[in-house]
Order: sequence, then C-alpha cells, then structure tokens
Amino acid sequence: MAELAHNTLQKSLAKASDSPVWLIYGEEFLVDRSLKALVGTLLPGGLGDSCCEVAEGDAELRDALEQVSTFSLFSSGKVVVVRDSHIFYAKKGENKELAKITKAYDDGKMQLAARRLAQLLSKLKLQFKHLSMPKGLDKLKALAEDGQVPPWTGEVAAWAEANRIVVPEPMDDQSMVERAIRAGFPAGHHLVLTTDQADKRKSLFKAFKECGSVVDCSAPKGERKADKDQQAKIIDETVKAVLSRYGKKMDPRAVRYLVEMVGFDLRVLVGDVEKLCSFVGDNPTISYDDARRITKKTKQDPIYELTGAISERNGRMALSCVRNLLANETHPLQVLAALVNQVRRLLLARSFLESREGRSLGGLRDYNQFRAGGINAVKAADEIMAGRVEAWQASLALSKKKTDLLLNRGGSPYPLFLLLQNAARFSMAELTSIHSLLADCDRTMKSSPEDPTVLLDRIILRICIRDS
Repeated sequence: MAELAHNTLQKSLAKASDSPVWLIYGEEFLVDRSLKALVGTLLPGGLGDSCCEVAEGDAELRDALEQVSTFSLFSSGKVVVVRDSHIFYAKKGENKELAKITKAYDDGKMQLAARRLAQLLSKLKLQFKHLSMPKGLDKLKALAEDGQVPPWTGEVAAWAEANRIVVPEPMDDQSMVERAIRAGFPAGHHLVLTTDQADKRKSLFKAFKECGSVVDCSAPKGERKADKDQQAKIIDETVKAVLSRYGKKMDPRAVRYLVEMVGFDLRVLVGDVEKLCSFVGDNPTISYDDARRITKKTKQDPIYELTGAISERNGRMALSCVRNLLANETHPLQVLAALVNQVRRLLLARSFLESREGRSLGGLRDYNQFRAGGINAVKAADEIMAGRVEAWQASLALSKKKTDLLLNRGGSPYPLFLLLQNAARFSMAELTSIHSLLADCDRTMKSSPEDPTVLLDRIILRICIRDS
C-alpha cells in the first residue's frame, strides 16, 4: 500500500487503520518513536492498551501470528507488536527455543512445552519419532548448553503424540510471516513488526509493502557529505521536536556542542535536550554555557574523528578524541599509526598542491569546479607518481607492487577535495617536520617508560599549533 519516511508518518496516521500490517525499520530511536505514534493512533491506550499484545524478539513470533489471526471476543480491534525482530537477519540459532521449552516444562505447562517442541522440530526438519533415534537426539545435544539431551525430551514428545500435536510443515520465519500477511487478518486487527534492518530484495519486504505499510526509519552512518547532511537534518528535526514540547529555543552553538559530545545517538541526544530544558527553568533559551555545564561526553570517537580533527588543526577536538579512544582501550600505537598515515596523506596532498598540476587548479573554494576539472589534474599527477615508483622498483630489481603513494583511490571525489583543502592549512616544511617528530614519538613510545598519553598530547599540540 505505502512506503513512508519516518518524518512523514504523522501525516499518514489518519488512515493508519487502513493498513493491517506495518513494518517499521531502521535507527532504534526513530523506530521506537514511530511505533508509539502508530499504536497510539490505532488504540486509545497506545502500547499500554489492553487490546495491544507486545512480543519482544522472534521467540514468540508464531504465537504473535496466532494472536493477530484470532477473532477477539470483547473488542473489534487488536494490535500485536513484535519488537526488535531479527527476521531479516541470517539464520538464527535455536538454543533459546530449547531453553523456553525447558521453562514451560518446569512450570508444569505441558501443552505449551509440547507445542514449542513441535515448532522447534519443524525448524530442525525432524518429527517426534526422531527423538528416539540418534539423528534427533544429536541435534538436541548440539543445541543444549551442557551438550546433553534434555531430561524432559521423552516425556514431552510422548505427551505431544498422545494429544495429537503435529509438527508443522518446515518453514522459516520469513515464509511463515509472509504467508500469514498474504492470508490476511480479521477486520480491525493489526500486526506491527519492528527491526533495525530490512532487506528490500526479500519477498517478505514486498509482502509488507503490498499488503500494508512500511516506515523507513533508517539513518545514514557513513562519512560522505550526503550522509553527514542527512544526519544533520535528522538531528535538527529531532532537537526542534523536543524544544517545541517544552516551548524552548536553543543557541545553534549549543546544538553543535551536544552533537560533538554525543555523536549521532538520538536517544542520548534527546535525553540531554530534555535535561537542559528542565535545567534552564523559566528561561526560554538554552545557551552554549548551559550545554557545557550539563552535557557529558558519551560519544565513542572512531579513529577517523581524530584524523579529521588533526587535518583541520583542531587541537581541542583532537585531544578529546585521543582521550576517548584510549578510554575505550584503543592501543596508543594504533592511535600513533593513524596519525602517521594521515600525515603521509597530507604530505602527498601538499606535494600535489605545489606541483604544476596542483597550481593549475587556481584554488579549492568550489567543489563543483574541482569535480569538473580538478580530479583530472589529480589523476595526471598520480600517473606521474606511479611511473616514478615503477622506475624506482625496476632500478632496485624489486618485484612490481601496487603503490599507496596515490591521491585518487576511487570512489567519491569529495573526500579528496577535503584532503586537499586540509593540506593547504600546512606548509611542506611543517609536514616534513611533523613526520620526523612522529618517527621520534614511535621510538620513544616503544623504548621509554614515558606515559603514551603525554607523548600523544605533545605531538598533537605540535601538529595543531601553527608556526608563527
């Protein structure tokens, strides 16, 4: 019926009851927000309504399908939610199902234990009779934590056969859900499934889209400009929604500071904005100083955050990244290696800028201009470099190897454009000196008892502080 973006869901909720099935996938916070809005529209009590059944994960998936397919005696409407499903994941283990059978047996719920055993056997492509043979017992042993056949096996299997419980036709979860969706549910009944990933190529995804509605809550995680722009847009929408509830405004510098501290973690970001709204009381505006007083750093900086800060000569951010990396058990030598690699890249870029091909660019202010003509100048310089390397290898009778002394490594030209812009912040003399200091730092770190954190702080300050 429909495929919606999370930020357009609100406009479609007036007709939410028209869709018997919903798939909500993507970023956890956006998924949860969309789920609450949807169920709140379908039922007056939302997720806490007596007509709403919630299953966590796929363990109760078959039960959830039975519930949504069963006519209600006391109400014309029912919503069944399966949260955090892994239905689009690769094959899952069945050991958790074995544990649930054990619990049902220990609780004296023989019918439930037998039914779950039948479901497990269906996935294992076995019948009850196989549980008296090595073929079946070995598969149960492989699932058990202690590697032993569960003591209830014979009793539960005998009870199931005596009570005419049949092992269902072998069917994976995706096929089972798709068949139920296409068969349809009673009027007023809705199935809502949430997951963090959904493969659009799967027939199950197409079934959700054809028979109901799909809500895309995905958010880009990459470092491309388009990804960053989309992340910024989602952050802006999320922060504005929270501020609107509280009737507050926030200094743009405060927003940037929050993002720097927590990264693209919407759940933490929303929590911090809510705390700030309470902190400022009757003050209608949240200032940059307010954000600095309240917000703690929770973001786990990846290495590329450090190398980016180094390239921009942002000493404060670079020092913060190092602290965060070391706190998360990144080895100091890994941090140093990342610095060395980035400085090597900056040296290559600076060398290009000082070459005839680089000078022909006439500046790096316009990305579209660089994409149109500048990338060709880089490719020409790379061909010259590759020829020099090949000649050097031949003169030393070395086997020909692919070199990493090239600027253009394929993909989008935008990262290369940024690299050249950052290289322009340094002189060739500075980069040569920094490269030498990094070598000294490496020797000291490996042979001296001096604190690696102090060594890294020292080299970062040297990189980021400009020569007068």
